[in-house]
Amino acid sequence: MPGKFTDDYSVITFATNKLTYALFALNCAQSVVIHNDIKVFIVSNLDFAIPARFQKNIFIIPAKAAHIPLGIEIKMHIDQYLQTTHTLFIDSDCICFGDLHEVFDSAKGQDVTVAGNIVPAESWCGAEQAETIKTHFGLDKLIRFNGGILYFKRSLLTTAIYDKAREIAKDYDAYGFHRNNNSVNEEGLLSIAMMFNHQQPIPDNGRVMTDMHTDLRPKTINVLTGARVMRNPAYPSPHHRAWYPAQYSPLVLHFGSNNLNAYPYRSQSLLLKLRLMGFSLSLATTFVNIFIHSPYRTYHWLIGLLKKLKTSF
Repeated sequence: MPGKFTDDYSVITFATNKLTYALFALNCAQSVVIHNDIKVFIVSNLDFAIPARFQKNIFIIPAKAAHIPLGIEIKMHIDQYLQTTHTLFIDSDCICFGDLHEVFDSAKGQDVTVAGNIVPAESWCGAEQAETIKTHFGLDKLIRFNGGILYFKRSLLTTAIYDKAREIAKDYDAYGFHRNNNSVNEEGLLSIAMMFNHQQPIPDNGRVMTDMHTDLRPKTINVLTGARVMRNPAYPSPHHRAWYPAQYSPLVLHFGSNNLNAYPYRSQSLLLKLRLMGFSLSLATTFVNIFIHSPYRTYHWLIGLLKKLKTSF
């Protein structure tokens, strides 16, 4: 049974300007509701329908007119869309695999927090950027995190933290911060603002959320059952993360825009679609294993074999 939440708790995600984003947001929202009896709000300016079976949990709230042109920079204004006392923002290119009570419980005592670790600024953003942050903000450590999931308490402090991040963003280029596809990257700004306001992260050990960095093709992944196992290759692999164990099972998997057409995400998207169409769990899983997992895994195995054979001659 899904974990049940009171009306003080919710999840929020964003889907503006492109219907493709709405499809990702619906996948994200459905995955949350499969494992959690909680309200999910999708902030959008698009016209799309919520599937009937999810209408008691998933709702659309309109994006403010001033925010629509911002694209992904709308995430600099999450605090202005909070609907409940406690909220998890989950990026629309994420899929949820489990009960989110653990995340909310881990966030107790904070107004804004993330799954992250406090590290020397240089190790996260490089020497040049770290020097800029030290000079202008007096910080030599930052919270290193992936912005795919954030916790918010609806409070004056949360607003103050975001006001600070937005204030820094006004001089984003002057500070020499790096843009993400020509857009402001909110992670560094929010990290600075959280450090100023003494917010502590939820330790990032791969349990709350991860991206695809350590394991582009997980062997075990099923959004309907919650099964997921990510591998962390040993050092000196460039995909190794020293702060993760050799295997781990995140509650939320952040696929990222570069992986939304790759087979792990496509398999989860199809599982959600088949379940919505009324397929049984076993039939949906079998269908995806036959038509998605098996051919793609065989393809990648053959590519790997050919590369090994090529280097052996």
